[in-house]
Amino acid sequence: MSRFLPRSTRVWARAPIGAPLILAALILAVLTGSAPVDAQVQRPDQLKYPPLPQFSVPKPARFVLDNGMVVMVMEDHELPLVNMTALIRAGSLFDPPQKTGLATIAGDMLRAGGSEAMKPDALDEFLEGRAAAVETGVGADSGSATMSALKADVPAVLKVFADVLRKPAFDADRLKITINEANSSIARQNDNPGGILAREYTKAIYGADSPYARVETYDTIGAITREDLIAWHKAYVQPNRIILGIVGDITVAEARKLVTDAFGDWPKANAPVEPPPQPRPTSPAGVFQIVKDDSTQSFIRVGHQGTLLRTNPDFFAVEIMNEVLSGGFASRLFSSVRTAKGLAYSVSGGAGAGWTRVAPFTMGMSTKVETTAAGIEALLTEVKDLQNTRPPTDAEVTLAKSSILNSFIFNSDSPSEVLGQQLSYEYWGQPLDWLDTYRAGIEKVTTAEVAAAARKYITPGQVAIVVVGPGDGFDKPLSTFGQVTTVDIAIPEPSSGASASPVDASPEAASKGKALIEKAVTAIGGAKALDAVTSFAEKSTFSLQAPQGAMDIKVNVQLVVPDRLRQELSMPMGTISMVLDKGKAFVITPGGAQDLPDSQRAKLAKELLHVPWLILRQRNASGFKATAKGADKVGDTPVEDVVVEYGGEVLTLGIDGTGRVLRLKYRGEPPAGGPPGDVSDVFSDFRDAGQGLTLPFKHAVSFNGQEMMSATRETVTINGPVDEKQFEKPAAAASKPEGRN
Repeated sequence: MSRFLPRSTRVWARAPIGAPLILAALILAVLTGSAPVDAQVQRPDQLKYPPLPQFSVPKPARFVLDNGMVVMVMEDHELPLVNMTALIRAGSLFDPPQKTGLATIAGDMLRAGGSEAMKPDALDEFLEGRAAAVETGVGADSGSATMSALKADVPAVLKVFADVLRKPAFDADRLKITINEANSSIARQNDNPGGILAREYTKAIYGADSPYARVETYDTIGAITREDLIAWHKAYVQPNRIILGIVGDITVAEARKLVTDAFGDWPKANAPVEPPPQPRPTSPAGVFQIVKDDSTQSFIRVGHQGTLLRTNPDFFAVEIMNEVLSGGFASRLFSSVRTAKGLAYSVSGGAGAGWTRVAPFTMGMSTKVETTAAGIEALLTEVKDLQNTRPPTDAEVTLAKSSILNSFIFNSDSPSEVLGQQLSYEYWGQPLDWLDTYRAGIEKVTTAEVAAAARKYITPGQVAIVVVGPGDGFDKPLSTFGQVTTVDIAIPEPSSGASASPVDASPEAASKGKALIEKAVTAIGGAKALDAVTSFAEKSTFSLQAPQGAMDIKVNVQLVVPDRLRQELSMPMGTISMVLDKGKAFVITPGGAQDLPDSQRAKLAKELLHVPWLILRQRNASGFKATAKGADKVGDTPVEDVVVEYGGEVLTLGIDGTGRVLRLKYRGEPPAGGPPGDVSDVFSDFRDAGQGLTLPFKHAVSFNGQEMMSATRETVTINGPVDEKQFEKPAAAASKPEGRN
């Protein structure tokens, strides 16, 4: 019989030879089924658990410096390490609208910009040499600065930490890098459907102009100066706006002395701490659709503004309600929407609550495009059932309580976690024994109170529904759920910067523009040779001016006219290939192949509109317009500028007296991303490229007047054989699906 037992049971069955008789008898009882009947269960819900033991959360030592800085200390002598966290009463909610992003930039620059005593590079080297860390950042309604170091290094590292907080330098060069990184994030903000969903749902709930929903733009980031950072620091980073938590191999007495030495002489600010702005009390109902055609799924959020604060006695019942609705594998959303209906891989939902402001009720999921409406209906059905036809049961409430209370100890199982909780309570003005209140509150909740909370704090008939995904292919129209508003997520271009001067629209200017284009066609080799091009391949070397220095990139290009393109870039980190084929685009990296998001596909397609000989090939196409703009110079060479409008682009060709295109100007983005600017591409070294065409073999690109890169063509092949395999997307590696198929 033992061969049918689990492996672990068979081991124990052989073990008791010579063991105490009581152990042998127990094993025999298990194997023969003679154990007491009341100890056996048939289903998981028959399992009985003893009451949870009392658990007392340790409290940190707390003291306040004369300047108002609150300090909390928890000793933990297990390892010779010390960590410090400073919570700062600041946040992006207080940013001036025209400088949205100021607090985020300032928070990064506290650390990245160095201090008056140490330049950024010296600060980096100092910390790296001691395996220490200092980090800073600012969120919506709080800022933070953290420090970690070996016990022996704490005095030296704490001095640096204090300098970062008290006397940041906001290094100008590092500020430029930080600004560029922010601009790059703006340029990529529409790449990820999950990010779009979160952003646009927040706008739908709070309003686009609310401090809770405002987003950074090129203009608001561009308006931020070093002087703004200095003023921000003076207003917000003050000792009486800071709560400092210390945990590790340090005594309270040691911590008091170190902190007093580092911060005790820092004068406090006199300005009062302003309360955070309050969100609007209600949110509009309706459907908000964001079309993202490169998405293979619909990403959905459903919800409305909430009315609950954590200080409300109903908070504990809502916590249980959230657990019943979406707390785990047995929760309603999970068991119904995911398991029973198979509509989503992940689904979530619940009512939010803040200490000082309300938060929305939200449900979210992703699903196949053709089950979009079914997914929305499933979410709404579950909350309606929770309120009416299937209110929470005693069993569900009991399970929810057990889940919350059983996880309680694991959220407080280390001094660091405990201190983090206590810092949060101190920050929001709550008693430090709030965890005890929380546990007692959860234990007292009744099933009737949970049912009442579901009816009070969820309003399924007044929800905003935000959907990100393809524009069609749904199982039902989105209008089934309310009035549909199509949301424009186009990234606004910066209002500053050079703009095209007015172009003479007279017939004379148009006639001269057309003549100059024909002159350029003749110079390149004539219409017959130009129009006969069906494929084009080249190998080039690009020298890119990057922040870390110049970098050479080998580039192979295969173009099948008019719109099939493969670019292969050989770089130190490996080869990257980007393919555009009949409107579809994908990238191949050492990690595999994946589709390019809409924004990247559009950029790749736009590159074909920035090649002079391809521009000239379109001279007779519908919508092509050429207008003479006037005389100019490329270096010392006189040219005639011709403004070309085609394919949604406005380009300026600088054509010399022989008809050669010496320069191309347009509005574009830097390679690393960021706000659009003025791109100038200057061509030289014209040679016979074969098939009767004369092309430039060198060109140099500048962005807003600064050199960006240069390139040299090494080989050119016109109308050569085309390997179709270059345009095939490799099979993708298996990955975890975002939604059920």
